[in-house]
Amino acid sequence: MLVVRYSIMWIPFILLFTAAAWGLELWEGNKITTTEYYGLRNLGFAFIAMMFLGATSVYPIAVAPFSMLVYKFVSSLLVRIVIYSVAGGASGIWIFHRLYDDYFVRGYGPQLSSSVLIFASAGLLYALIDHFFDVKKEAGRWRIGRG
Repeated sequence: MLVVRYSIMWIPFILLFTAAAWGLELWEGNKITTTEYYGLRNLGFAFIAMMFLGATSVYPIAVAPFSMLVYKFVSSLLVRIVIYSVAGGASGIWIFHRLYDDYFVRGYGPQLSSSVLIFASAGLLYALIDHFFDVKKEAGRWRIGRG
C-alpha cells in the first residue's frame, strides 16, 4: 500500500521540484546575463525539461524511500513539515551550487538564500500534500483521498 501511495506522490514531487527550479531560475538566474550560462534564458523549455527529468529520476532513488521512512516513523504533521522543509532547503543548496558556480555568484550575485527559501517552501507543500493524501483499498478498489 505504501508503494502505491508513493508511486502516486511522484507526480506532486515532480511538479513541485520543477516549479521550484523554474522559480529559482526566474528569481536568480535572470541576473546572469552572459551567454556562458545556460539557463532558462538560453535554453528555454529545455531547461524546464531537464529539471523535470532530474526530478523524475531523483524521486525513486532518494525521495520515495525517505518519504516512506518519514511516513512510517513520524506521525506529527509539524515534525513532518520541519523534516521536509529542511530537506527541501538542503536540496535548494545543492541545486544552487549545480546551477550557479562561483564565477557566476561572484560576477552576477545570485543569492543562495533564495534557493533555500524556494525549495524549503516546496518541501512544506510536499509535507502538506503527503499529510492530506491517502490511498486505501476498499472492496477490491483503490480509493484516493484523505484517510
